[in-house]
Parts: sequence; structure tokens; C-alpha cells
Amino acid sequence: MDRKEKSILYLSLKLDVKFESLQLLRSLASILKKLEQQGETVYAWLQRGTKLAWAFSNFAVSCGNKSATAWRNDRAFALYLGKVFSKGGALPAR
Repeated sequence: MDRKEKSILYLSLKLDVKFESLQLLRSLASILKKLEQQGETVYAWLQRGTKLAWAFSNFAVSCGNKSATAWRNDRAFALYLGKVFSKGGALPAR
């Protein structure tokens, strides 16, 4: 979402207003649809990343890194893996 969309969403959630503008209502619906799509994407990344985190963890543990079991429950690590290894995802720049 761009800054304008974030601002509209923030104000509509914080202010107790009655929506009389059809254009504002349409804008808000568009913003909420974008949020839904982003949420679905993040959920898919977490699912894929969790599977990868378990696989990487199992390999690292089998190589002797006992602390790698913590990777299995690290949501940030799972999200990173899911995002990096998603279909069409690009590897981070070095």
C-alpha cells in the first residue's frame, strides 16, 4: 500500500465517522482488498517457510548443530525463507 492508502485506512479506523462519500467508501474497499491479498501472500510465505525451516533444521541437527532445533519455531526465519524461496521470488541483493 502506498502512503495515501495507509493514511485513509488509519483515519477510517481511528475516527468515528459516517461514510457519506461513495468515492471514499470505494477507496476503502480497494484498500481492504489489497490488505486481504497481502495477508494471503504472507500466509503462503509462512507455510512454505515453515516447511523449509524444518528441513534446514533437520539437516543442521544431523550435521551436529543441536541448537538448530530453535529454527523450527522462528517465525521471522520462516517468513524470510518463504519469501526468498517463493515462486518468482528473487534472492536478496548482496
